[in-house]
Amino acid sequence: MAIMVCERCGGKIAKLDKCDYCKKMCCVSCIKSSKRAGKGGKLYICKDCWSAMDKRKKFKSA
Repeated sequence: MAIMVCERCGGKIAKLDKCDYCKKMCCVSCIKSSKRAGKGGKLYICKDCWSAMDKRKKFKSA
């Protein structure tokens, strides 16, 4: 597995997830929350987007 760089904190890690609201590739420590959306899909929200109320409302209502 390749080592990648987190776009939020700059940390080097092997597994990154893409925030569905700002489209940044974030490490596990930068992801605030995740949940299942429909069949087989997952939604991720980073800590930066969590502090924006409009993005948080979209995440919670999905």
